[in-house]
Amino acid sequence: MCGRYLFKQTDDEELHDWVAQLDPAAQLSIAVREVFPTNTTIVLTGLTTPALMTWGLPKWDGPGVIINARSETALESRFFKEHLQQRRCLIKADGFFEWDKNKQKHLVKRADGLPFYMAACYDETPQRPRFVILTDEAEGSFRTLHTRVPLMIPAAYAQKYLEDGAKVLEDFRNLRQIDLTWINQSAQLALF
Repeated sequence: MCGRYLFKQTDDEELHDWVAQLDPAAQLSIAVREVFPTNTTIVLTGLTTPALMTWGLPKWDGPGVIINARSETALESRFFKEHLQQRRCLIKADGFFEWDKNKQKHLVKRADGLPFYMAACYDETPQRPRFVILTDEAEGSFRTLHTRVPLMIPAAYAQKYLEDGAKVLEDFRNLRQIDLTWINQSAQLALF
């Protein structure tokens, strides 16, 4: 689930303001458009507090990174528990990419086209913090594409997640999932 996401900094005034708060040299390292694991991007550690972080926590048992954590079990995991209890963040995105069973790439967006927040947690490494996106079991018609979705936090609850997300994680999981739509990117490319 969510092996890449769409981040259109230039189209979002709020994100533009957050980027403006960062050191000018740091701004150059922000991944935009299609964000891949191990890219550095902007996240929110407070409702108006941007930070630069790298997507993916180093694996404890070898090379590579872990990019997602199951919200159902993260608080029971020795690997994620402390991060989720003490260091939560939000990732603002315009969409995410998912691959179907035929390995066709799809761009998934909110049905209303608005950006959304994905729940995440992070570590505190000396060089640059690293984050993972929390996932949830998919509902409704989206299950035909994939069984997992990012745990999306409605904007009205963003501050609550940042302050008390670990305590009320189950409440966030029980919110009605945002209506999603998806476009097959392979079919889209075939038009050009």
